[in-house]
Amino acid sequence: MTGPLVRRLAASSMSRFPSIKPKQSGVVLVPGHSAEVEGRSLFPTTVNTVDDPRVKRLLKSGHNSRKIGRRVEKGRLTMAPIFTLTLEERKTCPRSCKTWRSCYGNGMPYAQRLVHGPQFEAMLWAALADLQRKHPRGFLVRLHVLGDFYSVEYVDLWAEALVAFPALNVFGFTARNPVSDPIGQAIDRVASSNWLRFAVRWSGKSGDRFASRVIPDGETEDPDAITCPAQIGKAENCARCALCWQSTRSIAFLRH
Repeated sequence: MTGPLVRRLAASSMSRFPSIKPKQSGVVLVPGHSAEVEGRSLFPTTVNTVDDPRVKRLLKSGHNSRKIGRRVEKGRLTMAPIFTLTLEERKTCPRSCKTWRSCYGNGMPYAQRLVHGPQFEAMLWAALADLQRKHPRGFLVRLHVLGDFYSVEYVDLWAEALVAFPALNVFGFTARNPVSDPIGQAIDRVASSNWLRFAVRWSGKSGDRFASRVIPDGETEDPDAITCPAQIGKAENCARCALCWQSTRSIAFLRH
């Protein structure tokens, strides 16, 4: 593409914040910290129910994140708006997560976390229906900025949403085990049958496909994965990269 369309696209998909290179180490909870033991966020005052007046919307524009961007700029979803969903880290995650104590949410004191449950799910469905009406040609949801799939029923909700809302596309990551965890098994069924629209990667899994991993401190690359282009200066953000939802190759991330 050339000309005015490119200029409009570039302006529309930029995030509100400048790109920032990730730090090589984040905030790690000391063993026995209450947030570790209780399985909750380090910042409980940022966890809100969906009927809290401070919660303006469940699905927020990627424009609010320097890492995401407003609209997709590459591939089949070009021009599709991007939205993000944030739950409470650890509360919705498996304790087997390799970053249980070092979750990057430990360094996000201002992120608004949503309380999960039936009320949340009902409002989420309504929010997806609204986005289907507003963006019938396609929209993309990032699951989850923080948190994870917390029940089989919640995974089923997303599977049903893919059918009910043909404009919906999803990408994200999960620490659930696709073999031993019933929630992971449910995610695997959806992703395996519909990767094109439900590109959820397995965090910490080995292999060169369908996984995401953190590059250990002191190392520069993962031989079986593509290092996140946005972290090494090859793309400004997710909107300008698109690998996570377009490629089946495993993606490696610098610790942040």
